[in-house]
Amino acid sequence: MKPEHIKVDVSQQILHLYWPDSKVQALSHQVLREQCPCGFCRAKRLRQQEIIAAPDTTITAMFDQGYGAQICFSDGHDKGIFPWTYLYEIQQAEL
Repeated sequence: MKPEHIKVDVSQQILHLYWPDSKVQALSHQVLREQCPCGFCRAKRLRQQEIIAAPDTTITAMFDQGYGAQICFSDGHDKGIFPWTYLYEIQQAEL
């Protein structure tokens, strides 16, 4: 399942996802960066190394990859492709 609408709010550092089943998510850019599913970040988490993103981390670009979105961040990290199902399951950030 793919979102029907995506809004990147850089000023508030929130990614809004509007899903076909009426679910709406508001995910902080910082939380998304810390939960990046790329191989490098997954390996760090497997080694019990926490990924801590700066509070002012923002999304600089998003690219549709069919099965998910490649999200690029202001810290230069751009390797993560977030499958739509992975994004759907991320718990909403505390706003």
